[in-house]
Amino acid sequence: MTAAAESVPVPEPPSRLKLTLTQLNPREINSTSTTLNISGTVTNVGDRRISDLQVRLELGEKASSERQLRNNLTTPLSSGASISKFVDISPATLEPGQSGQLNVTVRLDGSANNLRVNSPGVYPLLVNVNGTPDYGRQARLIALNLLLPVLGAPGKNPAPPPAQPAQVTMLWPIADTRPRIVAAPYGGKAVLSDDALADELRHGGRLDALVSSALSVRDDPQVGKALCYAVDPDLLDTVDAMTRGYDVRTATGTVAGSGVDAAKAWLDSLRRLVAGQCVVQMPYADADLSSLSGVRNGDLMRYAIDTASRVQQVTGVLPLSGVLWANGPLNNSALDTLGSGGIKKLIVDESELSPGPSGAVTLRGTGLQATPADSLVSMALGTGSEQSAVGVQNGLAMLAYRGLTGDQGGPVVVTPPRRWDLPGTEFTQLLHSFGELLGRKMLTAVPLPQVLSAAPAETASMAYTARDVAAAIPGTVTNEMATIESTMADLQSAMTMDPTARVDPEQVLLPLRYALVRNTSTAWEGSSGAAETSAADSRTQLDALLGRVAVGTPEVPISMASGSAPVPVFVHNWLPVQVAVRIVLNNNTGLRSGELPLYQIPAGLGKTISIPAQALRAGKFSVTVNLSTPGGTPLGNPARFELRSNEYGVVTLILTIAGGAALVLLSARQIYRRLRARRSA
Repeated sequence: MTAAAESVPVPEPPSRLKLTLTQLNPREINSTSTTLNISGTVTNVGDRRISDLQVRLELGEKASSERQLRNNLTTPLSSGASISKFVDISPATLEPGQSGQLNVTVRLDGSANNLRVNSPGVYPLLVNVNGTPDYGRQARLIALNLLLPVLGAPGKNPAPPPAQPAQVTMLWPIADTRPRIVAAPYGGKAVLSDDALADELRHGGRLDALVSSALSVRDDPQVGKALCYAVDPDLLDTVDAMTRGYDVRTATGTVAGSGVDAAKAWLDSLRRLVAGQCVVQMPYADADLSSLSGVRNGDLMRYAIDTASRVQQVTGVLPLSGVLWANGPLNNSALDTLGSGGIKKLIVDESELSPGPSGAVTLRGTGLQATPADSLVSMALGTGSEQSAVGVQNGLAMLAYRGLTGDQGGPVVVTPPRRWDLPGTEFTQLLHSFGELLGRKMLTAVPLPQVLSAAPAETASMAYTARDVAAAIPGTVTNEMATIESTMADLQSAMTMDPTARVDPEQVLLPLRYALVRNTSTAWEGSSGAAETSAADSRTQLDALLGRVAVGTPEVPISMASGSAPVPVFVHNWLPVQVAVRIVLNNNTGLRSGELPLYQIPAGLGKTISIPAQALRAGKFSVTVNLSTPGGTPLGNPARFELRSNEYGVVTLILTIAGGAALVLLSARQIYRRLRARRSA
């Protein structure tokens, strides 16, 4: 182990130490191995001084079953079959915040105070750190639990290859840890939430390590045969946008992003890596498809799954047709929508299927085929924190276990954590060790397309449980998404292709639809308020889009030459499509207008529209001019017009004359009544 591996403390609060391994040598034991060396760092993360710090190694009995291995992954070893002596950590006393170094080397011959390895297999190994906190007594303060693969007992013959080696294929996920784009107007610069992605793309960054480590084994025909690259189209879109220049949102506004060159170099490396290779797509932004299927009857699902052409456009490689590596179990609504959206085959963890399959299955009630991934290897790779190399060590141990036990009735599909975050040396270690197992014929490489071509032998259901429902995207987010999508549908109905600009209205709305898909990213799970923040960004993008069609507010009052003179209204359209608008005059107590028709505003231009109107009184008054789509969606902000009229309109004059005549008649009638009353008296 050449990179940091952070342990999970023994559940004995409060946690006082952090243990980080920097070296485990060798990573797998063979017949020529004589010693095991482990080194690392211990940090006092508590509030008390700790003294008498010591470390020892404990090795358990070889695992005899998958069930025992699963237990080894989750439960620290309680007692070792062989235990080394305690070795002092330097320094042996640590004040809060201080760190010390551990280094322990043991023989593997079973002698006193050393470890005993008798036969090939997978052994649980515990790194146990004891110490004495101030005001306390000596105890185990932290321990690191991991697995040690043994391909040959020291001094004995190596384990022979199995008669039928297990067939193995591995997905290599290339995805961001979370969506980054917060705005991407059509024809404009993308705006990212931060500039951390630039660091991940640069030499030594996480995404650079994923690509460069795979490139390091590109010429190994067996590893190349077994690998298939799983890509997130959202990451490809983001990096591609970065290559053209982008901005980063800050607390005080936007600034230019720093990763243009890094994005270009990384994309070039990615294209070299995947050229002529197997590529499979993940849902866009690794979306929660079950939540997404509930938004307006699944209207947005196609934007999450129909991305093959976009992947090909960016990478030069068309992903496997109709194949999707989904994240987590899916509900019936999502499965139905996937089937109608062209997806035919899913890659899912075998633990998500009921009953547990031994090979490809047909999902009950659908036309979809599911290929199960090996949950034991996937679970091992995901152990430890995502910054931990423990997962790689445990994953190697599980691959060795599959190699030692041989073909168990179906191919081993390996699916690492989708957003795993490891040092590049660990990625390289995994791939090179995988190549060694293939070279020793402990495993047999098989291409993913060959695995997917297997006919389903049984039927299973997707195990979508109450726990999955609870982990789904909040209803407040999906409700907001439905409202935004409804508004977008109305806006699209008002758009038509401009004969000069020749832009499809769907392309103008596409960035916002992808933004809505990002709202359901599974990266938001466990992060309070993250999905809500993403939805708020989508609302901001929609408002910006609606604001690109607006009424211009006159700088000076408008003088009406006559009482029936039209009111000039200037409408701006900064969109690259033609838009049909409705103009409504409000707060117009001094003005009367008839029913107004719809007006077509050309792309990228402004248009002055003469609104027929009649002044109801002379003098100054104001009118509010509102703009909307024919369906009623407001466009831009209302504009306040100041008007000045020196004459009454025709209708006003008629009303005035009629009113005067009526007043004369009423007065004459009143006079007549009074004269008649006097005569009678």
